[in-house]
Amino acid sequence: MDYAEHVDALDREITSFAAAVGAAPPEAPVPTCPEFDLAGLTSHVGDLLAFWSHVLAEATGTAKPPIADAPDDDAERQAWLVDLGAPVVAALRAAGPDTPAWTWYPPNQTFGFWARRAAHELAVHRVDAQLAGGTATPIDAALARDGIDEALTFAALRWNGDAVAAPCTIHLHGTDLDDAEWLLRLDADGIVVEQVHAKGDLALRGLVSDLELALYARPAAGELQRFGDEAALTTFQRAFTF
Repeated sequence: MDYAEHVDALDREITSFAAAVGAAPPEAPVPTCPEFDLAGLTSHVGDLLAFWSHVLAEATGTAKPPIADAPDDDAERQAWLVDLGAPVVAALRAAGPDTPAWTWYPPNQTFGFWARRAAHELAVHRVDAQLAGGTATPIDAALARDGIDEALTFAALRWNGDAVAAPCTIHLHGTDLDDAEWLLRLDADGIVVEQVHAKGDLALRGLVSDLELALYARPAAGELQRFGDEAALTTFQRAFTF
């Protein structure tokens, strides 16, 4: 995906997250984020949007948008989220992917990093918010494939080798996009990723969205076929400390 596609995806996911907030009561538990109810998840996402808007404003020397606490009223919370997201999207659209900005990822100190990271963060948390209401819709296939690539890049940097009792492999096979296959080799020293068709100790086969959600310990929206040793996925989820 390119920069403009990431920004468009972020814009869509902000709107979808806000809609999910209005579809369930604020006290609804979020099964995939047990530390949060829906109101807590809403505040968390609001904090993220506010943080991103201030980082982008700092990078360009523009005025930082004002921040208001999350309101109690459902409809007002939805509008609050959209209002917090608007300056993030506007700042990204006004700049280019190579515009310098501080990030927590040393190899990429640009707006391009934030456009990609924010799109994926909102997509996964939108699924979380929808699950608080019962059922979630899949992440867009192209966005999910890019999200898998991003997650595996971060996994190589943030790997907890103590969580790997024995080396293992996972094969991911997306059924709704061409060339959506990955082989993950996990051991105590780290993770090695190849985009190949190969046999793994565990094979996961299904929508690319469901493959991404599996990496983030979220349930599949569709049928995710699993063949082999389920412990390999648990190993990945424990070793990848995002």
